[in-house]
Amino acid sequence: MGEEKIRFPEPDKVLMEKPSLRKYIKYLAFFGPGAIIASVTIGQGQLILGPQIGAWAKFDLLWLITLNIASYIIAYVGCRFTLLSGIDMMDVFAEKTKGVINWVFIVITLIFVPLFAAAIITTLGKSIEWIVGRGHYLLWGILFGLFAAVLVIAGRYKLIEYAQAFFVVVLGVGAVVSVIMLKPDVLNMLPHFFVPTIPHDYPNWMHTHFPTEVTKPIPLIMLAYLGTLTVTLITIPGYSGWVKIKGWGVFKGKKDPYGFSHKLFDIFRKKGEIDYLPGDSKEVKKSRVLLKPVFIDLGLAFIIVSIVSAAYMVAGAYLLGAVKQPDGTIIYRLPSDINLLREQAVIFSNIATWLKPIYQISVFFALFGTIYAGFEAVSRMFYETAKNTVKRIGETPYRKFMIYLLVYILVVGIPLAISGISVILMLSITLLFMGVVGVVIYGVGAIYVSQTVLPGKYRLGRIGLTIATLAVIMMIVPLFFFLF
Repeated sequence: MGEEKIRFPEPDKVLMEKPSLRKYIKYLAFFGPGAIIASVTIGQGQLILGPQIGAWAKFDLLWLITLNIASYIIAYVGCRFTLLSGIDMMDVFAEKTKGVINWVFIVITLIFVPLFAAAIITTLGKSIEWIVGRGHYLLWGILFGLFAAVLVIAGRYKLIEYAQAFFVVVLGVGAVVSVIMLKPDVLNMLPHFFVPTIPHDYPNWMHTHFPTEVTKPIPLIMLAYLGTLTVTLITIPGYSGWVKIKGWGVFKGKKDPYGFSHKLFDIFRKKGEIDYLPGDSKEVKKSRVLLKPVFIDLGLAFIIVSIVSAAYMVAGAYLLGAVKQPDGTIIYRLPSDINLLREQAVIFSNIATWLKPIYQISVFFALFGTIYAGFEAVSRMFYETAKNTVKRIGETPYRKFMIYLLVYILVVGIPLAISGISVILMLSITLLFMGVVGVVIYGVGAIYVSQTVLPGKYRLGRIGLTIATLAVIMMIVPLFFFLF
């Protein structure tokens, strides 16, 4: 490409139309990669931690759902850089920080992804045991975990992908409908989305009836729940790849977006700077318009995740915990390692008893889709992170590398599942690092790269920089509850 300046493609016509209701309805067509984020987010965490937290904390931790907007802002900053420059953020980290950030992400992944796999294998196995009524949950979980790995390697995943998306929608809509039927106290509930409240201890009934659950530190559970909500260290790099394929930003109209990205990175690596972006004001303005699809996509994903997450927590607050029966007696329900999914069936049976089997099948597909999507996403994230840091990985074909990584995850993860370590504990520790600590590190790096590597006209403005910085701070604040 030499000294030539690239030119940005023309934006979609709908982006240039005057403001109108029709225009904003058309914007819904941009919802694509964000739907995958929403699907995986709901499947991985809201089925496990959301209702349990609602059962004992009631509305007190709803503000974590609002706080989660910070991770979406961080994801936007990272994608913004890629859609303007054409270069992957992970590649720039490898070049600018001499691979330090990449190595941090590699270590986090190698330590905590097997824990995540063990937690999902265990939960998936319990869902199958519950559905069929026979067999051992560990055997079921391991068999279907191996099956998911085979599907990922073979690339036979479209049916699973669509099935997961459908049943996650069922789980989401079911929770929302259940909450609407409960007629919650909205005026009492709304302030909790904006006013942070930190429970100092578990309620007395948990100490009496669920003594093992109260051994888990509340700050750890809080951070883990935030980690289930966030665009995690695994999904952020994956999302950056998905938006390339969608043809957004500078990639619009490119038949080989990855090849185009590699060419631009080679130019950057040789020159040590990005000098191929046009300085013309019309081109700069056009580039900003081209960012709208990713802004819309992430915005819609955040709204959907927030609504469904709130529904599960509120449903837990009303239907789980210390529940008073019509005869005046009190029963205690808490989704825990022993009956993690069974207790939550009340969320669907609250609508109609015949919905319970639909809940069971939906949970299976959501969890199976999550472990499949997790295997695929972590393989891609790890490869993109390490290919310019570890020479041997960069020289290994992606499909071959994927097999090596999946073997490692299963060889380490299956014994962890067999060991009987608490699912909630494994998931909590994993999500603390993958969904909070890792996202903070990525956010700091993304802001630094955006403001030092991009040409001046393409950097974040004062307002954008302030919002991005606040987003990182918002993600850091909950960590102080855990550390102090």
